[in-house]
Amino acid sequence: MTAFSSQLFELLKSYVLENSHLTRIQASDCKILSARISDKTSHTVSETTLKRIYGFALSKFKPSLFTIDVLSNYCGYNGWDDFCKKQDKQHTNSNHKNADWDSLSQKAAKITNFTLQALKNKSGIPFNQSIKRSFLDKHFDEFLKGDYAATVLLAPPSYGKTIALCHWVDQKLALNITSGNNDIMLFFSSNALMNVLISGKDFNDWLLALLGYTLEEDIISLLDSNKRKEGNFYLIIDGLDEHMFKNNWFQLLLDQLMDIFSFYQSHKWFKMVLTMRSANWINNRHILDYDHPKWFIGNITDQQLNSNVPLFNLQEIKELCLNINPEMQTQIPADVAHSFNHPLYFQFYYKQHKDNFSLNNIDHTSIYDLISNFIFNKIYQGHHAADKTLLLKGLIENMDFKKHEYDVDKLKVNDLFSQYNQAYKELLSIGFLKEINTSNDAQFNTYVQFGNNNFSELAIAHKLLYDNNNTFDGNLIKAINLSFSNNELKVPILKWCIMHAMKNGQQENFAALSRAELNPRERLDVIAFLGDLLYKVHLVQSNTGAATNYFKQDCTDGLFYYFFGLELITPDYKKALQSLLKFELSNYKKILTYSALAITSVLQLDLPALEAYLLKLNVFSHEDFQEFTISPLECLNTIYYFFKYGIIKKDFFITITRFYFNPPKQTGNLRYSQGNDLIYLLAGYTLLICQKPRKMLRYIQALQKVHFKDSTESTGYNFFLKILMADSYFLLGKVKELKTIHDHISELFKTKESSFTPYMKQAFYSLKIKKAILNTEYNAIPGYFKYLNQATEKSGNKFSKIFTINLLISNPAIVNQDETFYKQLAYNNSRALRECGLSPEIFSHHDFSN
Repeated sequence: MTAFSSQLFELLKSYVLENSHLTRIQASDCKILSARISDKTSHTVSETTLKRIYGFALSKFKPSLFTIDVLSNYCGYNGWDDFCKKQDKQHTNSNHKNADWDSLSQKAAKITNFTLQALKNKSGIPFNQSIKRSFLDKHFDEFLKGDYAATVLLAPPSYGKTIALCHWVDQKLALNITSGNNDIMLFFSSNALMNVLISGKDFNDWLLALLGYTLEEDIISLLDSNKRKEGNFYLIIDGLDEHMFKNNWFQLLLDQLMDIFSFYQSHKWFKMVLTMRSANWINNRHILDYDHPKWFIGNITDQQLNSNVPLFNLQEIKELCLNINPEMQTQIPADVAHSFNHPLYFQFYYKQHKDNFSLNNIDHTSIYDLISNFIFNKIYQGHHAADKTLLLKGLIENMDFKKHEYDVDKLKVNDLFSQYNQAYKELLSIGFLKEINTSNDAQFNTYVQFGNNNFSELAIAHKLLYDNNNTFDGNLIKAINLSFSNNELKVPILKWCIMHAMKNGQQENFAALSRAELNPRERLDVIAFLGDLLYKVHLVQSNTGAATNYFKQDCTDGLFYYFFGLELITPDYKKALQSLLKFELSNYKKILTYSALAITSVLQLDLPALEAYLLKLNVFSHEDFQEFTISPLECLNTIYYFFKYGIIKKDFFITITRFYFNPPKQTGNLRYSQGNDLIYLLAGYTLLICQKPRKMLRYIQALQKVHFKDSTESTGYNFFLKILMADSYFLLGKVKELKTIHDHISELFKTKESSFTPYMKQAFYSLKIKKAILNTEYNAIPGYFKYLNQATEKSGNKFSKIFTINLLISNPAIVNQDETFYKQLAYNNSRALRECGLSPEIFSHHDFSN
């Protein structure tokens, strides 16, 4: 009998697949293949044996003589001996002509095309609709320009490494044809390498056998410059990640890869390309000799994740959307792009909406829905669901939220991993958890982290809910306040808890949100999220479902008044307010909601929308407005007439005069302490728009007596009251008084900038410009205006910007300071006023009398 040969056996396996018309084999194909062999040879090779042969099951021994004889018969030979003799004869007749660059290229191409097809078929988005990544071209350009032998693409799971690499390999293969390149591409996925380890073979020998070479022939073929054509040999392995392999196989494979790297690294034509999870690279880079000068790592775009694969940029998202749906509008807001720049989340969204794909309906809740579905399917619906839940609970219990410590020392929880070993492996394999080894020669340090912030935030929220009997209430809010004071996780955890409450019929408890200790920016974030959630739930369950009765009643005071504040006004705020109108509101609450929407239109200088909301408000009776100390309709009508016709309605000033000479009594009623904040500020801005600074100051003085709020300037009401005072001092030319307010808010901004909403930042930079004008600090104005412009883009509120521009372009001394800058301002102002339907003359009134 001919001795067993690994090389010839690999060849026989490929012949078996060819005779079965299988371009690739899966575990499920082994049953079919067994039946075909039996039909043709009348002998049986079991499904289990075939699974061992093709690497789907562990095999400690070589296949039996009976098995290889039957497989040889199936391929048309008399047996194993006959197969081996004929292969040797064919090899001899070829006179070693196969051992050249062209032959190697053809054989490698078969393997590469097989790998490409398999990986493309696994793409979450159809491969023909996916996109090439520009970063990869730059990465490989740098790699190939330098004296490097190996490179690696590093990123967390589902960052799009594989699909990006497939596009690049496709491109290289096409260049071989169109440009006459002679590059050889040998492309494997890590699944294929398991077959090597199961068989107990050396990776290098297996590789050569797969290509049809002996070790000696391969060396002659590749190293003989007479036979080697100008071109590179690329050994590409995708998904070289530890979780794919059992026991110590991964370490064994890395050792063998490094043997290949060490052998070929001195040859310029040899290029090794790997893709790995960042965590696996960190944990094993010492084995891969990562600081060797022949390794190219490229640009680490995310130091925290140790990734050189960036997320999608806006242009790539647009291109991907158009590939999927060419009829889709290409205008994609920046915040939407930011939410879907992660390939994993984009893929989730595609799977849910592939029949009618569009990002036009994306809102603040969309990402949370996608992640929630992923967790439900991968953790709560799979094997070991209870163990996974208990494991995550145990991990979170070992975190220190107050110290912002979310990495868990593996030694401290090793018993937990031993108890739930299989659950732990599965969480690692899907990327929900990851291990990071930062050990040094003095200490063992291995930490367990969540795969990304979204996963950790959801898991922590579920733990807090579990500890609170899965109930959203004041006790839960208290626990969040206590554990996450001044913590960046507070808002996302709160959002997850809000979603839990809505899905479990606990929306009646949303009034507890008023107890959450949030700064203005955090509150804006929560309100935008909650508004979208209410809007979406009402849309989906408008006719049927548990939420129907929830909207067929008045909104509770605790939730309703939580939505109001001048500082909250942004493009998203309008939708949040509109969600309140889905409830059966009282007339008072309807008036307040329509008034807030009208104020948004005023600040955005949207006169048609303002007209529409005035029509809504005019439907209500005079008696309905009697509940308000100052009628919002009177304020809004005054602003509208001023903007539309340049007319100042005197009736409004009579109302304000009556207010500060005969102020109402103080009240602790929730309605008047929270609901009227917005109306009082509306009256103040009406005075400002009509340029009545002295009346403004008297009004504010009276207001402070009857509507005292705590003196924390970071609250929206007090902040804008200060801004109104500063604006009055500016119009009156009172430098000292304005400087006092400016310095106070500047100090607040230094320490709490992150708590400012976009509109608060806009008001602050407008104030800085006004102070600079009064102090003739003209050189500082362009810099302040740049920041004002950035804040305006986020807030969407045009009024403050246009008002400030008109102050600048009407001052000759300022215009002469930087003529080019102010010409641009004048042009932008003229265009903006024209788009808003406003006359420039309305900003030129300077009657500051009483």
